[in-house]
Formats: sequence, C-alpha cells, structure tokens
Amino acid sequence: MSMETNKIKNMRSVVVLLLSFSIWSQKPIGEDPPSVQVMSRVTKETIMLRWAVTTPTAWKHANKYGFTIERKTIVRAGEILREQEIKKITPTPILPKPIAAWEEFASQNDYAAIAAQAIYGDDFDVELSEGGTDMMSIVNLSQALEQRFSFALYAADQNFEVAKYSGLAYVDTDVKPNEKYLYIIRTAIPEEKMTVAHGGVYRGLVDYIELPTPRDLVGIFKDKSVLLSWNSTSLADYYNNYIIERSDDNGDTFTSLSDVPIINMGEKEEKTTDRMFYIDSLPQNNKEYQYRIKGISPFGETSPSSKVVSGSGKKALAYNPAIKEAKLQSDNSTAIITWEFPEEGLETLSHFELNRSDAIKDNYRVVVSDIAKTTRSIEFKNLSVINYFTITAVGVDGTKRASFPQMVQPVDDTPPITPFGLTGVIDSTGIVQLQWNANTEPDFLGYRVFRANLENEEFTQITFRTISQNTIVDTINIKTLNNKIYYKVQAFDTRYNPSGFSEILELKKPDIIPPTKPVFKSFRADKGIIELHWITSSSVDASKTLVYRKEKGKESSWQLVSETDIPQNRYQDATAIPALTYLYTLVTVDESGLESEPVTPLTISLPDNKSKPEIDRFTAVVNREERQIGINWRYTAKGVKEFLLYKAEEGKQPTRYKIFSNTETKFTDHQLTVNTRYTYLLQAVFDSRAKSPIKKIEVEY
Repeated sequence: MSMETNKIKNMRSVVVLLLSFSIWSQKPIGEDPPSVQVMSRVTKETIMLRWAVTTPTAWKHANKYGFTIERKTIVRAGEILREQEIKKITPTPILPKPIAAWEEFASQNDYAAIAAQAIYGDDFDVELSEGGTDMMSIVNLSQALEQRFSFALYAADQNFEVAKYSGLAYVDTDVKPNEKYLYIIRTAIPEEKMTVAHGGVYRGLVDYIELPTPRDLVGIFKDKSVLLSWNSTSLADYYNNYIIERSDDNGDTFTSLSDVPIINMGEKEEKTTDRMFYIDSLPQNNKEYQYRIKGISPFGETSPSSKVVSGSGKKALAYNPAIKEAKLQSDNSTAIITWEFPEEGLETLSHFELNRSDAIKDNYRVVVSDIAKTTRSIEFKNLSVINYFTITAVGVDGTKRASFPQMVQPVDDTPPITPFGLTGVIDSTGIVQLQWNANTEPDFLGYRVFRANLENEEFTQITFRTISQNTIVDTINIKTLNNKIYYKVQAFDTRYNPSGFSEILELKKPDIIPPTKPVFKSFRADKGIIELHWITSSSVDASKTLVYRKEKGKESSWQLVSETDIPQNRYQDATAIPALTYLYTLVTVDESGLESEPVTPLTISLPDNKSKPEIDRFTAVVNREERQIGINWRYTAKGVKEFLLYKAEEGKQPTRYKIFSNTETKFTDHQLTVNTRYTYLLQAVFDSRAKSPIKKIEVEY
C-alpha cells in the first residue's frame, strides 16, 4: 500500500482535523474490557448497522476473524412472538475487503486511503507538512497499533462505504414494515485468543424518522471573510460531518467549499460551546454571498439544507476620531465639540455619533446620531452639571471606534439640597446606624457626618473623607453621664459646594443600668385599709414604682396591685381581707423599662374592727388604805381572744399596760402615786384579730 501512503501525506486538511479529533475525543485505550459497540439508522426500506470494537487488540484480531450478525424477530404485527425467529445473517464472518478491492476505491476516496493504510499498510508514517513534524511525535509517540486503530475507526465514521469495506457496517434489506428485530453482533475471535463482549440493537422500519434540518446558522461578515456558526450539539446524535455550500449568484447555484466535509468536534468531553464554527474567505468585499449547510450522518446520509444566511464583506474601519476641542459657550449651557478624522479612512467611514456621559469611564449614550461623515463640528445644548463627550466613528461594516473623552463643565456655585429624613437607632452595645434620604444631583459627590454629646455644643466630624452612601455606622460609649447623643449631616457636590446642615437628630442611649430601689417608710392597717408609705428611687430616670402583694404562707406568685408614677410615694390597699396576713414589696422601673431589685417585703395584717360591740361594763374602785385601785369589766361578745389594758398618767400618752385572757374580768393595780389622776383604756381582741371599740375610765388617786 505504498501508493496509498503518498495519498495520505497529501491530505493535510483531513489529517489536521483528524489529529484534533483524536487528541480531544479519545480516552485512554485498553482500560475497559473489550466489547462490540453498535449503532443503527432506519430508512424507509432498510436497517443500516454500524459497529466497532473498543480496544486496538480486539480490532486487530477482528480484522483477521471478522464479525457475525444474528437477527431475532421479536415483534410481528404488534404482537411479541412466543417463539423467536432467529436468522444468521452472516453465514461466514464479515471481514475487511481484501487489499486488491481497496485499490480503485482508495484512489477516489481519501478516507478509504486512510482506512486501507491503517488495516494493511506496512508502516503508518503520516506527515502534517512537507518539512514538519511527523504524526508519531504529535501524538506523543503512541504505539503503531493504537494509531492504526484510531485512524481506521475515524475513517469509517466519516464514510459509510469505508465502514462497509472495513467490515464494520451492514445494510439489512430483508426487512418487513410490521416486524421489529434484535440484532446481535459478535466477533468471530476464538475464545482462546480473547473474549469480546457482544453488542446489539433493537430496531424496525417503524423507527424511521426524517433526518433533521441543521438549524440556527449564523453568519458574521467582516473584511473579505465570514464567520459561520451553527448549533451542533442538538444534532450530535445525527451528524458527525457537515458540508458548507456557498452561492455568489443570489442563491441560484451553490458550491461546496471543500471536497472534505467539516468534522463535528462536538464530541469534545469538556465543551465550552454548543456551536461549530467555520471561517470562509470572501473573494471580494461589497458583494453578497449566500451560505447554507448540510449534515452528513455516520451512515453516509445527507440532511436537508439549512436556511440560507447572506451578507457581504466590508472593509474594516481602521481609524479613530479625535476631539480637538470641547468649548463652553457664554450662555453656560451650550458646548461646541470639534474633532478630526484622517482623510485616508473616509472610504471605510459611514457616519459619526456624539456620545455623552456623567462619568468618564462608562454609561455613554448616543445624544446625536447619523452625523454626516464630512462634519467635524457640532453644537450641543442643555448641558448637565458635568458632561463627558466622545465622538464615535461608525464604519460601513458596522464597527465603531470612539475618541478619547473630553469634559465640559458649566460654572456651578449652586450647592446640593440639604440632607433630610435623618433617622437612626442605637443598640445595647453602642452601635449607631444612621440613614437619610439620598441626594440625586448629577454632580453630587458625597456626605460628611457630624456628632455631639450635647445639642448646643460644637459638633465633631466623624467621617474622615466624604462618603457617597446615605448610611453610616458609628460606635459610641454608652457608659457616660449624658444619656443622649446628637447627629447632623451635610452634602457636597463635585466642586465641594456645601449644603446646609440637616436637622439635628437626637438619639437616646440605651439604658443598661437598673434604677435604685425604693425604701419603705411606714404603714398603717386600720378600718379595712392598708396604707403604705415609701421613699422613691434616687435614680434620675426612675419613672414608676410598682407595688406587689402576696398572701403569706402560700405558694402563689406576686400580684401587681399598683403602678404609681414618681414622685407619688404612697398606696392605699382597700382590697385586703381582714384577718389575712400579707407580704408587700416595691420595685422601681426607669424610662428604659429596667427594673430595680425588689425591697425586703413587709408583713402586714388588717384587723377586723368593724361592727364590734363596745365593752358592756368597765369600772374602777379606789382603796387608799390598801393603796390600790380595783378594776372590773364585763364583755359578753363571742370570739374574744384577749383583752388589752392601756394606762396613762395625767398629761401623758397611754401605753399598753397589761394583757388578759378572755376569761379574766378584773385586775388590781398597785403601781400608784398619791394625788395622781390615772386614765385606763380597755379593748377586746378577737380571734380574727379584730378589736372592739376602746372603753375609757378616769380615776383620782
């Protein structure tokens, strides 16, 4: 096959594409167990089969021993056959055609030459260029068998007739429309040589579908060139090659751009795009050309033509305009922009555009379009506070080239509006978050923020530089004597014109120290009312005193019975039940809602002294000889627990003198002074702790 080797060396375009295909798509060879992989295509009357083995060694043995095809009829007239009909399609194994049969075919078909050289050639030395590096070094000196295997399968993929010559394809014409078949393809390699897993495919004429039309063809026309692209990923299961056709007579006739189809590189493992690309050189500019593509399937079928794209090449714009001057006029709102453009670039120029932006780098928009290519000066009115202008040259091919920007700024001594809507919050750690309404002036620069501990003291700037955002976070010390902080904001434009100050914001610092406790001063329990008196908390921010009560000896919770505003310092409890013992405590609440510790509870009982009868009789008899006064009483009320006797000398307050049990009715007093007037008071105390009215007598001794 030496004559075919020369043919391979002349196929630079095919081999270059093949090299790319091999490097991108092939995984390491020989890692997986060898097997037969099968694919199929159904036409209206036939079922076409294509297969290959997965390792170079299996391919080498299969070339010698061949493949067998077995067909099982599974379905007929929509019913699954109980007994499958098995037909051995290949009584003898399918082998590559003998070397003599390849001679004429290889002379006419480049892929046939590659396959024949891979199968039968004495060597496999393929050059990329006349004096360049050989193929073996490009693929990292791979073994010859692996190269033969890769090239042979590639050639079979590109041409179905080559696949048939290589013993890797078969067309079954003995098929019926109402049947479906299972095709099983095995190698005839003896098991002692190696084991190759068989492959299969299940098909019937009912599976026929039309080949899809290539879609989404796009052409981008440039200077004597066009970049064509189309969606290849969606059709990767149908086509591995494409034919590109061009027309220069308005689509009357189309001619293929190459005798060799364009290889589908969509099998690349890590794809960065789902499209294929092709660049064609145009014979001339300013002439319309039409393009269309057709897909070639692995079975040699040609798809319908895609939609036609058309366009003409245009010489690219090669020069940039340059603004010579942007001059502000006396009305302070108009500018005249003057520019220049090389005369040698006029052939490629379509027109100019004037662009304007508030910023030097981006956000330019066209403010005057379709400026004649002969114009070099233009007037622009209604200037903004700050203006950046560029002139864009638009080429006949649609490309654009812009000048460097030029600034025009009217005289401006108008400050931005005074910031408003200043609000803020302080958390318990002293973090202050401030925000306000944002300024919208085109020449707005930013804000400065000021702080003071007192409203009427001098404010200090807390922003080291002007800030553009309308929010700021500040940190303050909350453990200071003053419990408020003050802020104000000022705005500046790009010319540092200052606005007025915002309204001062007063923020109350968070209160983290609870108030001091109140102190019980006195209490009184009488006539159904318990009255409490206390000294209020000394804390400046103390606002309320809470009075809590609970019944002594019970597990019930404390009950809030009064919430009094400071400086009120007393409370009358008219809900207490006589004869019950209560505990009372006080808590102070400040303006932040913080509470003091409760004071030590008071234990108070309300006596039951309502509607008790007076003592029936209370008398005193003086006996100066024996130096005594005899006292007698009588009380018939029930439930009496004891009697209390009070005594006082004339001009003094009575004090409790004696306590008697409920059975005693008399007493003799010996602690006397001659010529003294005594007052005695007697009161009965009941089991309910109620008391009778006091009975009083006066005695001269």
